[in-house]
Amino acid sequence: DGLYQKSVTLGRRPDGKYYRKTIYAKTVRELEEKAAEYRRKYRVGTLSADENMTFGEAAAAWLSVRKVNCSVATRAMYQNTIDVHLNPVLANLKLLELRPHHLHDIINGMSAAGLSSSTMKKVKITAAAILEYAIENDVLYRNVFKAVSVPSVPAAHRRALAEYEIGLISSTWSGHRLGVPALLMLYCGLRRGELLALTWNDIDPDEKALTVSKAVKFVGNTPVCGSPKTQNSYRAIPIPDAILPALRKNAACSLLVCPASGGGLMTKQAFRCAWSSYLNYLNNCAGGRVASRTSARVQAIDPNITPHMLRHTYATILY
Repeated sequence: DGLYQKSVTLGRRPDGKYYRKTIYAKTVRELEEKAAEYRRKYRVGTLSADENMTFGEAAAAWLSVRKVNCSVATRAMYQNTIDVHLNPVLANLKLLELRPHHLHDIINGMSAAGLSSSTMKKVKITAAAILEYAIENDVLYRNVFKAVSVPSVPAAHRRALAEYEIGLISSTWSGHRLGVPALLMLYCGLRRGELLALTWNDIDPDEKALTVSKAVKFVGNTPVCGSPKTQNSYRAIPIPDAILPALRKNAACSLLVCPASGGGLMTKQAFRCAWSSYLNYLNNCAGGRVASRTSARVQAIDPNITPHMLRHTYATILY
């Protein structure tokens, strides 16, 4: 069409290919001046190498690199954060179009929905990390999400179990499959994942101690056995004398202390169902009853007792 053109190389894409910008002009001199000006703007950080890259594309590239150095659970957390909170709003926006208010709007919506500060911080950190990755790869020149603030929401109160609830769990362990696992969470402070990975070989009744060296994490509903949550999670825990008889009586039932019905690792849904069944069992033991055609349910205990409340109670007892 009578115009001169020049291809200017500006760096590499996350996949290793070059970013190139094609410059057009009517004369060779004008072409060189335009190319030089474009390179200057790029060097001082006033334009992007890839003006069309979207947030969704950058998020996918970041996650593909980030997942190499993180656990299965962390990777799933990042993926969920992107899919649920970020991509529905930002996926199709070009990186150059992003402004702080885009993330502010997402955070404000989460706050209005009653989500915790911790969840909102994860969203902000993930979004800022994606833009930082784009900067490192010469796709973007400025992180507009870095200074976005997260509102402080008071954490929900986590109560310890009352004395009668502790007594109920301690005295009814023999009547339900989660009776002994509940004792271990209550008197040894195990996390759910640590409990589900625990084998009878990890328990030494003679030494009155159990060893935590692994934990189950869930990818969707599927259990994956791996390392514990942190380095400090590798530990030996003393077993109180009061629960030794329960451990000795159940030691030969399965290799796992808290197995699925088939003997393997419990799925997330299987544990939820088992815990719901256990709460119903405790409720009946406390004098409650299930609903029937002729009578309403009688709730004798708090129906919102969670497995982690037992660990929280353990810490409170130690204190």
